[in-house]
Amino acid sequence: MKRPLILAFLITAFAHGVELQTLEHKVIHDQRIYIRDGADRRYSVWTADQSKATKLLKDFGIVVPDFQLQKGQVLAVFLNDNITQDLTRMVYNKTANDTFADYADSGIRFKLKAVAEGKKYSHVTAVVFSPVGMPSHLGVRDVVREGLSEKQ
Repeated sequence: MKRPLILAFLITAFAHGVELQTLEHKVIHDQRIYIRDGADRRYSVWTADQSKATKLLKDFGIVVPDFQLQKGQVLAVFLNDNITQDLTRMVYNKTANDTFADYADSGIRFKLKAVAEGKKYSHVTAVVFSPVGMPSHLGVRDVVREGLSEKQ
């Protein structure tokens, strides 16, 4: 009984198409070479609370003088283990009611020394944006397989 329902849903979804809306965002910090714990599977850490936002920035060693998160805005710190990729846009998928960051290859290549055992390089990007409704998580396309979005 479930298979016909799933098939009907998929056909309906494809018939209507996926509606994507690009969201305005401001990059407040971009650090291509950031060393973090090798077991850390987070790809986004985010908050809509001013007091938590200040702590979140501090936890990543990000200093933004006089930082103020306005009502309705979200501060997100994205962690990409592929340091050659850059954040290209923030997107709201109307069809799936999902907000995510879109990354693409920058063309930049690096020759870096190996990090200490148990560590890894990541590209950290902190952004501020106004979502369409408060998201339950922030997805990231093409970054960390089976990673985690952590709301603070």
